[in-house]
Amino acid sequence: MAKILIADDEAEIREILREILESEGHSVVEACDGAEAKSLLETSDIELIISDMQMPNSSGIELLKWVKANDPLPFLLITGFSNLFETKQAFELGANEFLTKPFTRVEIRAAIAKAQEHESKSVSGGDDEKHYCRIPIEDFVSTAGFQVSVYAKLSPTKFVRVAHKGDPIEADRVEAYQAKGVNFLYAKKEEFARVVGFNLELSSKVQNSASIPHRKKLRFLKYTSELVLEHLFVNGMNEAGFKQAHACLDVCVSLISQNDELFKTLEVLNGHSNWLYAHSLGVSIYSVMIGRKLGWKSQSTLFKLAAAGLFHDLGCKEIPQELLLKPRHLMTTEERHTYETHTTRGKDILQSFGSLGEDVIQIVHEHHEEGMGQGYPRRIMKQKIHPLVRIVAVADKFCYLALKSPGADAVPADIAIAKIIVHSQDEIDQKACEPFIAQLFIKIALGFSE
Repeated sequence: MAKILIADDEAEIREILREILESEGHSVVEACDGAEAKSLLETSDIELIISDMQMPNSSGIELLKWVKANDPLPFLLITGFSNLFETKQAFELGANEFLTKPFTRVEIRAAIAKAQEHESKSVSGGDDEKHYCRIPIEDFVSTAGFQVSVYAKLSPTKFVRVAHKGDPIEADRVEAYQAKGVNFLYAKKEEFARVVGFNLELSSKVQNSASIPHRKKLRFLKYTSELVLEHLFVNGMNEAGFKQAHACLDVCVSLISQNDELFKTLEVLNGHSNWLYAHSLGVSIYSVMIGRKLGWKSQSTLFKLAAAGLFHDLGCKEIPQELLLKPRHLMTTEERHTYETHTTRGKDILQSFGSLGEDVIQIVHEHHEEGMGQGYPRRIMKQKIHPLVRIVAVADKFCYLALKSPGADAVPADIAIAKIIVHSQDEIDQKACEPFIAQLFIKIALGFSE
């Protein structure tokens, strides 16, 4: 057991820590600020320090600097979302471990053990980066608080929790971090998957998670990101919106890659033709952009749009490549029927995996349905079509027009928009479908005025 110094200007926090530490067999001395802590360190045989970040008369950071310069004891800092930059600075200065309020007895015990284990060295962590996903910082702003625990990345192997699930939002703090160049925070994939409805637990039960090397998946993720940046940006597009949607797609592909069968499916989709995977990425990107510009912040909804866009043409991997490359107006009746089966094929494939929710599967199945019952495969009316289908369908049409596709060169964004608007007049009851109108979707998403 150790003699521990608690440095915190809040008496209540010191009392809670003292009670827990003494029940674990440790002896405790207390300081109400950094200056008193330094005095105690000079006169007492302290073995470990637990300090708050913000204190009068010498902050936690200043105390850490002094300790590491004079007597490099194991040092544990109490941090939070408002101390993001200080946490990174403390890690670089040699802080051995971190605690986030409110903390539990188990968390305190584990943090002390880690701090003692590393002694005077800066903690190396041991976290595996593959267990975390990078999320745009603005996605953590909502009316309900954080949907997941939030982590800051201090090194490739060290992630520190800076906020608990359900913690209140500090919108001004998020804006301040953005202004200083903090664009991303992190969440554990396992927790984030539950929030967006992706069944990681089932994935791990039905397949061997070690069957595909993690490095191979990382290479594919890097290739996917480069493909987006090199081929999917259209002049006239809202660049900030594109970057946000790109980040959302990265999270989606990263989560999906946890399932080996879904990952193999993405590889097959990429290898089936030169354009199919790029087109699917484009539909995913534009679907998310549209959702964001309509003010949707729910991670679950954005994930559904991203995943449905990514897999909307999954059934095409079972269609002969020469048929995919053939312009639709040149297809025979039999060929057109074969092509139209790709929506049902995609639905069946996704259902066999069991990881993606029914919403995503329904959107994939219905993305060619039209409001007046003229679409396929079921020719259903708009009242029975999933409400997110219109977004994916519009993104799909835009990508066929504004991105290069088989047998057709890309047209300028404004011409693509005009064609979609003209076509939508015939198939959408605009009054009934507001705000799900192609004109509104694409104009807002691309940054054009109405």
